[in-house]
Amino acid sequence: MEIKRDEYAGEIIIRKAGPADMEAVLELAGDVFEGEQGIPRSLNPIPPENAPQWWCAVTEGRIAGVAAAFVEDGRWHIGRLAVAKEMRGRHIATDLLRTAAAFVFDQGADIIYMEARDITVAIVKKMGGRVAGEPVPFYQGTVTPVVLEKERFQ
Repeated sequence: MEIKRDEYAGEIIIRKAGPADMEAVLELAGDVFEGEQGIPRSLNPIPPENAPQWWCAVTEGRIAGVAAAFVEDGRWHIGRLAVAKEMRGRHIATDLLRTAAAFVFDQGADIIYMEARDITVAIVKKMGGRVAGEPVPFYQGTVTPVVLEKERFQ
């Protein structure tokens, strides 16, 4: 578990999400993705065969951010990175992404794949990641393929 103190929000805890968290995790993801980007809520759950691992940022007893790592086509991915609108600008997405990436690399992966909005592309690049393709249309906007390699992870 990682604890981060934030001058604006008090204590923020980044931890693995448990079964009791999943309703709130998926609700937050749905609010962000469907409400802001037009992505249907039905796309947020990750099938069990993809071995999903979810993380959440918790502050003041509520989930303020989420991220998931999962295996697809034999490759590790990170996605479903979402932060409640009122909690943005506090580096919660960075903390979630860093925690999820460290877990994936600890599982033996050498590379993590993502399809990311521009803000997440910037975060991944600061961690040593790189753009791996051209942006493609995805609902209201585009996503860009990015990769984060273990040897470059900061």
